[in-house]
Amino acid sequence: MGCSVRVAPRAFGLIWHPLDVSSRLLLPTVLVIAALTAGAGVLAREAYRRPVQAAGDQIAVPSVSSSVPRSSQPGPSGVQLSIDAALHPDGQRVREVLQRYFDSINAHDYEAWAKTVTADRVNRTPRIRWESDYESSRDGTIQVHRLETVTPGRLRVMMTFTSTQDVAKAPAELQADCIRWRVVYPLQEEEGSLRVDLGTEGSSSQFTAC
Repeated sequence: MGCSVRVAPRAFGLIWHPLDVSSRLLLPTVLVIAALTAGAGVLAREAYRRPVQAAGDQIAVPSVSSSVPRSSQPGPSGVQLSIDAALHPDGQRVREVLQRYFDSINAHDYEAWAKTVTADRVNRTPRIRWESDYESSRDGTIQVHRLETVTPGRLRVMMTFTSTQDVAKAPAELQADCIRWRVVYPLQEEEGSLRVDLGTEGSSSQFTAC
């Protein structure tokens, strides 16, 4: 958004008066400042828009998440952000840590998973139990819908994803081989990076069969 310079009607006589040299010298200066201000406004708009444009296929399109056929579940494993989430200052950092988090589950790689969660969560999740819980899991159609800053070092992530697993490994409340999840994940800053944490947020998870 450019900034225009408004001149009072009487000033025109001063600028163009043949004896007023200083006013004539002032006009080019005013025009240059106006041009530079307008250019800065354009750059500011582009900088604000850039995170969404740069994300490309990392941006989730509304109402597309449920279009994955049953035979293709759980769907693509790439983490997508809604436009709202992408505009959050930590949007890209959130997408990156969640991508590594879900990649480690899909690869059944405990060591990689441990690098995406807080130390407290690692301590509460022994490798043997984790490998047993996730040995048949595949996650996909992962969409981050909203991010909320709780404190300067903590975020709340509202998201959905689909999982497939052996029925025996499904939640006791829903014995199904394909589940659509609506979850809230807490992310905590730890050792200079965001990590998935434990918290009361996770207790609000909802799930339905595909």
